[in-house]
Amino acid sequence: MRFLARLIVLVALLTPAVLSQTPSASASGLSPGAVPADCKIVEGNYPVDIQTAILWDKTDLYKSMIPLPIAKTAQSFACRGEKGTVYFFRYADEASRKSAGAFLKGLLWGEPGPTADHPELVLEAGDVLIVVSFQKPPKALLAALQSGAVGTPENKRTSESSEFSIPGHGSLWLKVPNGWQVQSRQLADPASVTLHFAPASGDAFDVQVTAVWLDAQKRSRETPDALQDTAQHAATELLPDSVEKAATIKRLQGPQSVGYYYALTDNDPGPGEFTNLTQGVFLTDAILSTFTILHRTAATPEVEQALKAFSEATYVK
Repeated sequence: MRFLARLIVLVALLTPAVLSQTPSASASGLSPGAVPADCKIVEGNYPVDIQTAILWDKTDLYKSMIPLPIAKTAQSFACRGEKGTVYFFRYADEASRKSAGAFLKGLLWGEPGPTADHPELVLEAGDVLIVVSFQKPPKALLAALQSGAVGTPENKRTSESSEFSIPGHGSLWLKVPNGWQVQSRQLADPASVTLHFAPASGDAFDVQVTAVWLDAQKRSRETPDALQDTAQHAATELLPDSVEKAATIKRLQGPQSVGYYYALTDNDPGPGEFTNLTQGVFLTDAILSTFTILHRTAATPEVEQALKAFSEATYVK
């Protein structure tokens, strides 16, 4: 239990003091250039009512009734003094989106359409469903969301790769295994994206990634030796609460990526807590990413799948 409690500290050690909030609308949100002039992207989560909050936080509650999304993203805006959140859900195909949409509209509204108490709007196109959660959805924001960028093919998640936009600085591409649930959230200052991967069912593993764009000065400091030192420092912080008495730092290498990671075992896990941790850092061109993989057993196959995805990561400016 003490071992896992230190993860927050480790993320701070691994992540530099930088982190923006972005996206034309796809399942990853509106790009900075598509945000209306009277709106700005802000941090936080602002669902209008409890139904929307539950839909976002506990989407799998409805898995016995509707198809689950294969990816979801939340993006918050402040428009003329009002804050609200837009929730993007991508489904495996258009048929799945239609099935989910028919159910979710009733869940959110309780009636055939929006009401004063439940004013959320639901937008649908292709395999993407968007819930606009504002008391009074701004017309300019709605126009941007409906501009035709929803569900564009170039942003569609495929078995080959997934694109994760970094506000104003291109995209990180990862080969996410089929069947993994994906959540992402962009921030604008510093420019970054946080990712969460989980199994379609069960809780065999949990993967979290923070990817941050670095300017030329910060990038120059992240040499392979510096990355290795960062991983070693983080591992040393965990050794008092791990079964292992020393940490083996392993290299992560791919066409564009280089990094280091380690694996440790909690010596006092609490009931239901993950026992194993694989954690590290990798640099992909100008994108510095830190990752934490929590897993039940040392031989969990998804760990190797995640490490392979990280080593093969690419950056498109």
